[in-house]
Amino acid sequence: MLTCCRGPTEVTDQRGMSWEWTLLLRYVFVLLWFTWVLLLPPSHSEPVLFLYRSSGLVCCSGWGQLGAECLTPLCEGNFTCKENEVCVRPNECRCRHGYFGASCDTKCPAQFWGPDCKGKCNCYPNGQCDDLTGECTCNHNRWGPNCENPCTCQKGKCDQETGKCTCHPGVWGPQCNNNCYCSINSVCDAMTGRCLCNPGWMGRNCALQCNCNNSPCEQFTGRCLCRERMWGARCDRYCQCVHGKCNQADGSCTCTPGFRGKFCKEPCPAGFYGQNCRNRCGHCKGQQPCKVTEGRCITCDRGWNGTRCDQLCSKGFFGENCQEVCPTCKDGHHCDPIYGKCSHCNPGWIGDRCEVRCPNGTYGENCENNCSHCFNGICHVVTGECLCDPGFYGTYCNMTCQPGQYGVNCNQTCSCHDKNCDPVSGACYLQPNQRMGVIAAGTLVSFLLIVLLSLLCCCCLCRHKDDHNKKAKRILCGRFSRISTKLPRIPLRRQKLPKVVVAHHDPENTFNCSFIEPPSVAEQNSPSSWSSQESFSSFESGDEGPVYCVPHEGESFLPISVNLIMEIVGALSYAI
Repeated sequence: MLTCCRGPTEVTDQRGMSWEWTLLLRYVFVLLWFTWVLLLPPSHSEPVLFLYRSSGLVCCSGWGQLGAECLTPLCEGNFTCKENEVCVRPNECRCRHGYFGASCDTKCPAQFWGPDCKGKCNCYPNGQCDDLTGECTCNHNRWGPNCENPCTCQKGKCDQETGKCTCHPGVWGPQCNNNCYCSINSVCDAMTGRCLCNPGWMGRNCALQCNCNNSPCEQFTGRCLCRERMWGARCDRYCQCVHGKCNQADGSCTCTPGFRGKFCKEPCPAGFYGQNCRNRCGHCKGQQPCKVTEGRCITCDRGWNGTRCDQLCSKGFFGENCQEVCPTCKDGHHCDPIYGKCSHCNPGWIGDRCEVRCPNGTYGENCENNCSHCFNGICHVVTGECLCDPGFYGTYCNMTCQPGQYGVNCNQTCSCHDKNCDPVSGACYLQPNQRMGVIAAGTLVSFLLIVLLSLLCCCCLCRHKDDHNKKAKRILCGRFSRISTKLPRIPLRRQKLPKVVVAHHDPENTFNCSFIEPPSVAEQNSPSSWSSQESFSSFESGDEGPVYCVPHEGESFLPISVNLIMEIVGALSYAI
């Protein structure tokens, strides 16, 4: 429920609150009132207190709600304002602007305005002031801000701001002092006094009627001005132009753009547009027809733009919608606007867009010159200057680098003994004794590689199938197995294989390979019974027992020591 009061006054509880709560609310309201006084904008003359409850805004007594605030003073009961009064504060009335007196029933004199008639009217006695704003309203014979200027209009009204006359009907002139002599079928021009005839009338005074079959005529000559679709001296003939207008004299048609023919029935053929189809369409894409009335194209062909596709691409651009940038043509010339081709290229370049450098051996404009004067190199594609290959120098690249120099234009110095290096790469030349060592080392390395490859092939080819367990065994067999017995034995500790050496062999079997049971623990501790310099132990590949291959005793082999191999490899490394 909304309860209103003025200022810091008591708020009564509608629901019957105890005096303790009433006292507490008084202190709260006093605090809110002082806060409101400090924060209230200067435009408000009275502090207004309002309280928000769960049910909505509650205004103090004497104040009414206006929007979201309590800003409307209330004068109620015995304090209700009279006819010419307004409520300015709760239960306080004052006279309305323009009235004064104890009962506010007396209107302010003409020379005063405002509250209690305290404002003085500046336009008195030549006008009246507005009671609320004091703005002047001049009398009919005065004009100006304060109605200080007299009006010179004899039969008319003055503009209050400019003093310009607005004449009464039948009067004309700057001061409305001239009488008009026009008939009732016309209007008098207030500035010139000329009679302006109504449609269908003619003559100086508009007293004569036109003879134009309900069409208007010229005021002074009487020549008929035919209405649309009519022609003839009296506008009595019907126009037959379908898409156009008739000549009023002879009835000939003037076609609208996009049509042609005697009666403007034929539309423009494809590729033409405009008045009588005289204009040719621009470069519409795909030879599409343009709009017959104005020649517009939907899209343009390459190299053209504009609404009618009749404008070439701007210089420096080409292609679809002129969005591609021209390449660099000779001397800054612009490319073809359609495909972007250059008519001439700068020296050293060829191609439709000058994007291809001259091939090796040619230079100059259009790559027409031959680089035959450069013996060991190529020439610059623009100037033809020789660019020598590494190892050569000179104007024509016909001189080899001096000893100790190498590279492009022989600008680099080598650090070889006696400055004996390759003029191209700078690699040092070998002495005769060094050259022989390298050859020998290369031969030996090749031989070792052949031996190793042969061993690998033998491992793949020599396989034996066990008749009892039918499991494949990898066997090193033949003559190469005897060679391998002289190589250092490499213990296969990670394989955890028994180290067993066999001292006997079968003389009738060239490849004496057999399956032998592994020795017992006691036998393994007796090296004399399980040792041989010409035997070779195999490795275990997941089968139950080891495999052994024994060479013939009578055959010889080439002993190769590890130290010898290491010396050869070291010598080869030093020589290289």
